[in-house]
Amino acid sequence: MPLLGKIVVIERHGEDGTAFPFTAPCLFGRKLDCDIRIQLPQVSDEHCKIELNENNELILTNLSSVNPTRINGQVLNQSERLKHGDLITIIDRSYR
Repeated sequence: MPLLGKIVVIERHGEDGTAFPFTAPCLFGRKLDCDIRIQLPQVSDEHCKIELNENNELILTNLSSVNPTRINGQVLNQSERLKHGDLITIIDRSYR
C-alpha cells in the first residue's frame, strides 16, 4: 500500500495534533485491526473507511448505522469523494 499522505487529528482546541501515515484503504473504528482506533463506546467496531477508487479519488464511506460520520459538519448519508482539507468527524473526534 503506497503512502498517500497523512491524516491529522484535530485537537479539541482546534489545533493540529497527532499525524498518522495515510494509506488506502483506511478503516476507522473501535476494533483492534482498525487503522485509526477510536476508543469511545459510541463508535462502531468499523465506523467508516476511506478507499481509493478506480479514478484515484479518495472515497469516504460511513459504516455505522447508529452514529453517522460527518464530513465538513454534514452527515454522510452515502459515500462521498474527499477533497484536500475536508474535516471528518466521528462522534466528537475530528480528522483532516
